Amino acid sequence: MKMKFGMGLACLALLVFAACGEKSTAKQAGELDDFVLFAQQEIQWLQKTQPGLRKTVSKGDEVSTETIDSLDWANELEWVTTWSLLEAAKKTKYDETVDSAGSLKIVRYNAQDTAAELQELMVNYRKNKIQLMQWTIKQRSWYMDRDVRVSFQPRQGYGVSVSENAIWSSPVAYEIFAEIGNR
Repeated sequence: MKMKFGMGLACLALLVFAACGEKSTAKQAGELDDFVLFAQQEIQWLQKTQPGLRKTVSKGDEVSTETIDSLDWANELEWVTTWSLLEAAKKTKYDETVDSAGSLKIVRYNAQDTAAELQELMVNYRKNKIQLMQWTIKQRSWYMDRDVRVSFQPRQGYGVSVSENAIWSSPVAYEIFAEIGNR
């Protein structure tokens, strides 16, 4: 019962998340940046191989974990294909910072406008292969403030951390962590 409640809560959170704020969705925009294209290629691989998933959702003291053998990866990883840097750059300017040492490189794209929805995209590379992509999102409206951090490690897992403050309720925070290939 507790696991169904937690998963229901996660689904509800995803619906609320999708409905709130103005999204610069790559699917709507038609323009895909290299990071969204990379994520889509990973999703295609996951859909073909179906490696399974172990997902943990936590909200306060409530924690639920489930293991899934087969799923729709495009739906599961919609979070990592939602924010296109190309589309966001049409609305605000981004500074690019590159830090590297040997085979490691970190590239950060930071919004110059603190009100921009996509605040930062950070990409970690090792030997020129993406190891981690992380989006920092800030959504503001008259009825809700939402801060989101989405992390994606190719073929390893993902994490989503959400903090919401709606005018009709107390602040809420929840997290989703998923390990790919853990049956």
